[in-house]
Amino acid sequence: MIIKEVTKYLESKFPLYFQEEFDNCGVQCGNIYQEISGVMVCFEMSEKIIDEAISKKCNLIISHHPLILRKGINKIVPSDRVGGMICKALKNDIVLYSMHTNIDSGEGGGNDYFAKMLKLGNVRVLSPHSNLFRKLIVNVPHQYSEKLKKALFEIGCGTQGNYDNCCYSQLGKGQFKPNKAANPFIGENNIVEIVDEEHLEMIYPTHLQHSVIQTIYENHPYEEPAFDLLALENESKNIGLGRIGELDKEMEISDFLGYLKKTLNISVLRYCGDEYKKVKTVAICGGGGSGFIDLAIAQGADAYVSGDFKYHDFFKSHSGTLLVDIGHYEGESFIKNIIFNLLKEKFTNFATLISETEELSVRYF
Repeated sequence: MIIKEVTKYLESKFPLYFQEEFDNCGVQCGNIYQEISGVMVCFEMSEKIIDEAISKKCNLIISHHPLILRKGINKIVPSDRVGGMICKALKNDIVLYSMHTNIDSGEGGGNDYFAKMLKLGNVRVLSPHSNLFRKLIVNVPHQYSEKLKKALFEIGCGTQGNYDNCCYSQLGKGQFKPNKAANPFIGENNIVEIVDEEHLEMIYPTHLQHSVIQTIYENHPYEEPAFDLLALENESKNIGLGRIGELDKEMEISDFLGYLKKTLNISVLRYCGDEYKKVKTVAICGGGGSGFIDLAIAQGADAYVSGDFKYHDFFKSHSGTLLVDIGHYEGESFIKNIIFNLLKEKFTNFATLISETEELSVRYF
């Protein structure tokens, strides 16, 4: 089995188009067409983890945080932290791969896992993604519609949540007159032609647009196929960053903070808010979620739990929402368990390991 088969499976669960614009999920470096020998799963790439992967004969390392963000790097040299890891990985035929905001946003990903850990009910997406999909509208002679639909479905069109091969169709009449320079598939030059056509509509992920256009031209019989590509503003109710839900029962703030520390196994947190307020509705976002404080407040959260709050962010607690900073690492380090479990359940012909050398580099005194 080659490494690409593993990454393809992971991307079927958490597609790369779920990621944020700043992000760089997927392959960081290496040859994904080599045979897989083993997988090492971690939260953050480090040279120590690469050494561990070498010693345990793992040639695929999957981290949560990407090694290279969208803004890129200026040079790759062994003396640089990132460059050194890339050099060592390539020298030892190791592929570095990351699942970051795509797994944060996806169903069953980091934020869903976080909500499940806190036993929240009636869970909704805090910041739903929009513009993930576009709509294709195309007319095709009725006898060629099945061929075109099959080709479009094969590249990923017509998938909506847990359903695939989805489309709307309607029979109608198409009319055209080829001019003298045309080479019509149906009809004759300078004569109006009326054809029984099928009107097809289906959605597709935005990133597939080039493939959609290419597939139409390869599988549509007309010299000049008629089609429209429409941007959609629909929000996805299941895909996006953060979650909001309800506790089984209302808690005093002191009890809620103790519940967080015990459940997430953390020794310290920062918070600001009304000491006498009770907590029932809780918003969460794994990692650094200070950008969603206003959303949590607007959606009526009694408490918002995330990481990387700045000093002035806490002033927003005057609205009545308790703000709790549990730390960036503490709010998503468990994501490596999601990746590990996915691979263990799907693949049995290679070893999948969680790094034993990884530890939080930030210390509290």
